[in-house]
Amino acid sequence: MKKIIISIIFILLISCIFYAQNDKNTQNIKNEEINLGRIYFPKAFVHAKKDYNRGIYRVKFTKKDEIPYFIILNKKKELLFEEMAIIKPYKGKYKKFKYRTKREMLRGYEYFRIKLTKPDNLYMAYFLIKKKEKRKEEKKIDETKVEKKEIKQVDN
Repeated sequence: MKKIIISIIFILLISCIFYAQNDKNTQNIKNEEINLGRIYFPKAFVHAKKDYNRGIYRVKFTKKDEIPYFIILNKKKELLFEEMAIIKPYKGKYKKFKYRTKREMLRGYEYFRIKLTKPDNLYMAYFLIKKKEKRKEEKKIDETKVEKKEIKQVDN
């Protein structure tokens, strides 16, 4: 009799633990957040008409109400901005992984992309690279070339 009561209590305890674990997992799925770590942005970039320097930023991926976002934080873990992710179905044949990340420059160094590959979808964020202004010296050289061309044309 004691063995039966102890075994019933043990089974109830295990079922309570199992239920609590499943409840935590469902909350994590609803508020899915993946810490992608520190990502080096190789060039200065522009977001919402604000300039950001090149350097290391902390990046997280999250879903809010089934809408995926990349969260960009500075070194002190202060929120800078959120970028909505672009979703593309993933048709790869290998599906036994949680996620993979890839960072790359695109279109002749016009954009920097962070790509998160999950077994079902690709999630991507694009950042517009800030265009460098010509240096003052280069402008002076360009102006002198134009003046020399004008002088040659006048001489002829």
